[in-house]
Amino acid sequence: MQYAQAAPDSIANPATLPLRNLQIEVRQVQSGESQRNEAGSAGGVQIDSQGQVAVQGTLRLQQRQSQQSSSASQLVLVLNGRSARIALGTVWPLRVFQTWLRDGRLVTTQGTLLIQAGTGFSATPRWDGSDVVELEIAAQQAPGNAANAVGALQNNSSTTSVVVVPLGEWSTVAQSEQSSQDQQSGLAGGARVSTQSRTDVQVRVTAR
Repeated sequence: MQYAQAAPDSIANPATLPLRNLQIEVRQVQSGESQRNEAGSAGGVQIDSQGQVAVQGTLRLQQRQSQQSSSASQLVLVLNGRSARIALGTVWPLRVFQTWLRDGRLVTTQGTLLIQAGTGFSATPRWDGSDVVELEIAAQQAPGNAANAVGALQNNSSTTSVVVVPLGEWSTVAQSEQSSQDQQSGLAGGARVSTQSRTDVQVRVTAR
């Protein structure tokens, strides 16, 4: 069950945070799957010994699937409770998750914060010495002139999301999915190519 309307409480009091450096690792894991359906015909003409003409033909239907994945990572070091800027080179917008603790268990749901394509986010970790870290994620504005950027910040004051992640473990904090279809045709038949791709932004926070 998801609790989309719940407002997560801060697990860390900024006034009592240990004075420690935190290492934030961020990786983008991209995976894709393509499927190709081909339909075509092939045939020929044969003449038997009695001079009869026969036409022979076949219909082929092929289905091919392929998967691929790749990842890119970066690393920043920040003081506990301070912010660090993370640059992302994605070509699609990413939706940030929202995670909080409920009865000792992590609950995750789709958040409303979007990271625009080609931008990134600022991450503020708050660690109270336990085995979990509270990470506040704020979206960065797309490149533009200063006036537009200031106006966007004023009109969009709630561009943050909070996730709680286990200390020292990789956790997915944002995700983007795309799908496309392409129809190809020719003299001998046609093909339909379906492609699905996904980008996961994963974060690991460790105390140094």
